[in-house]
Amino acid sequence: MGIDYKSSGVDIDKANNLIADIKSAISKTYNKYVLSGVGGFGALLNVDLSEFKVPVVSISTDGVGTKLILAKNHNILDGIGIDLVAMNVDDVICTGTKPIAFVDYYACGRLVDNTYNRVLNSIIRGCDLAGVALVGGETAEMPGLYKDEDFDLSGTAIGFGDKSNSLPKSIVPGDILIGLESSGFHSNGYSLIRKIIEEKKIDVTKNYDFGKPLIELLLEPTRIYCKYLYPLIEMGLAKGFVHITGGGIIENTIRILSEGKISLYYDKIKTPEFMKFIIKEGNVSDYESFRVFNMGIGMIVISGKGNEDKVIETIRNSGFNYGIEIIGTIV
Repeated sequence: MGIDYKSSGVDIDKANNLIADIKSAISKTYNKYVLSGVGGFGALLNVDLSEFKVPVVSISTDGVGTKLILAKNHNILDGIGIDLVAMNVDDVICTGTKPIAFVDYYACGRLVDNTYNRVLNSIIRGCDLAGVALVGGETAEMPGLYKDEDFDLSGTAIGFGDKSNSLPKSIVPGDILIGLESSGFHSNGYSLIRKIIEEKKIDVTKNYDFGKPLIELLLEPTRIYCKYLYPLIEMGLAKGFVHITGGGIIENTIRILSEGKISLYYDKIKTPEFMKFIIKEGNVSDYESFRVFNMGIGMIVISGKGNEDKVIETIRNSGFNYGIEIIGTIV
């Protein structure tokens, strides 16, 4: 009997069956832009050019990072796909475009039904939260490159918009920084977090008076902001959005400044207690903490002075029920 693909570690039929089982759930994420979704060689999107005066397209690609290691080690996988979607769609919204569609890439050593289904369902949930269509992706079994049940994730989001709404706009001294509360560490700084846990021998299964086990707080999915922010673009109330990822509040905000410096109101930045615990256990300096972690702020809206109340009201009316604070200004 000859050697076949399955004997080398790649089961084509299994991958096809897993996709078929979840296809109906994926199709529920489709929106008016989807002409063809999962199943083809690529997805086809309808761009109604009449919707935009001067149409522009934004594309972002990213992964989850080493947060995935903690999730796999503790078998908490039901939110990791939300992290994946968040890292991409909230980068897209920062360009002033509306996230429309998402594709994922799932690479593994061997497909495990339960793991795959949990991860894919969490990606679908993330797309639902973001209001984007999951239009395709790739599932790749690569024994030899990945060990047995090991896997990695990446994704790409696409957004449509009008050139006149492109962000950032001219940000000048006097402009206001409005911070939106994060759900935790989001998907950044986990190489440092894991090193602290390992070196300080922290038992992450304990709750340390936080109300739930530390590991659950560490693996809380990234908050998705794009649906709450797009109305600000339509109303012309935002000069810029800052997605607080690797680099923290300071470095990410600096990325969109053409002039001036940031003056932060540190007393207005409410860092969660479990985040302070990790920082204290690792003896991480304030400077390093603000460069690596979001410190409790997942997204910043920069607006002109005098518009801050309207910005906050608009975000609230969009359904954002978490903390919003004026955390600084441009000087």
